Amino acid sequence: MKKKLVGLILSLSVIVGLLAGCGNKTEVASSKETTESQTNDTQAENTTEDITTPASDTSEDAQESASNELEPIVLRACFAQGMTGAVNNFAIEKGFYKELGIDFELVQNTSGNSGVLSLITRGEIDVADGDPSSYIPGIYNGVPAKLVGNMWRYSGCYWLVANNEIKSFEDLKGKTIGTQGAAGGMKLSVLKMLEKNNISADEVTLVANGTYQEAYATLQSGEVDATIIHNPYAILAEEEGIGHSLGRAWDYIPDYYTGTIIASNDIIENNPENLQRFITAYYQVHEKVKNEYYDEFINWAAEKMSTSPETMRKAVESEIDVWRDYPVIPSDRIETTFNYLREYGWVEEGVDYTDTFTNEFAIVAAETLGLTDPEKK
Repeated sequence: MKKKLVGLILSLSVIVGLLAGCGNKTEVASSKETTESQTNDTQAENTTEDITTPASDTSEDAQESASNELEPIVLRACFAQGMTGAVNNFAIEKGFYKELGIDFELVQNTSGNSGVLSLITRGEIDVADGDPSSYIPGIYNGVPAKLVGNMWRYSGCYWLVANNEIKSFEDLKGKTIGTQGAAGGMKLSVLKMLEKNNISADEVTLVANGTYQEAYATLQSGEVDATIIHNPYAILAEEEGIGHSLGRAWDYIPDYYTGTIIASNDIIENNPENLQRFITAYYQVHEKVKNEYYDEFINWAAEKMSTSPETMRKAVESEIDVWRDYPVIPSDRIETTFNYLREYGWVEEGVDYTDTFTNEFAIVAAETLGLTDPEKK
């Protein structure tokens, strides 16, 4: 891995010119400051064997020297929190991006995926991550952006957790189920899980109940009988005797695409070198965490999400099969996801998804890092 990092750094140092940073805004903070504040409310299928032989064999001193030669860049970003953004936020806090000459002005957003689209439309961020089922319709309808890569995992890492009175899907009939929002990937997961267990949406009451701690609180209070939720709350519900899992969403809809990186048209068109550096670095730092800092990450995430290290380890490892770190957006999954959106009336008929994403940066990142499609093994 160290050898690969060297190859990347040397390659990037050649192709990257003098790069300008982004202007400050009052609502942004330094990456360290923002990460520390944001993480308060918040989280392998091992691809090591897929990593190719590095382009050169240099010493650690040479690595450091190459890193020092990189011109620093600053990107304006809005990244996911909770388990979804845990690895990225750990990498930022550990300074792994800075080692590659990349810093962030992190913009705080409390309006979910719609808030991200608004930030891009107003020209306030360059990159973000999140749910493609929200971003695709937004891009089609004029948000100046494109999907440019996968998140570290891009299957729906959601769990349907029910209280202990509910023993099976059949018991959900007549019950209230939290779906996170009125549309989007988490609600879609609930609908598909119900459908595959021969339960129609008319036989249950679906309510928007938020994410993470907010959703967990509705289960604890009895406001909902079951909820779709991220880890570590699925594991925590079992350990605290609140409820138990009825299933993992990605086992029901493995062809659904959720978890993408979005970039503004401005950076795509005017600063593609900066975007390429970020896209490549994103997978590089995630691989570094998985292969070199896994235990430290587990302890860090446990502290940030107020769980024990044992609970966090169990939560992460219960989803390790979808920690893929593979950049190239799967077009077949985009098509399937778009069909799902159309099926539930969450996107207008006739909307075309084909211009909502580009793999030009992801392909370079995959080739640079030697990452191969884990689904084609």
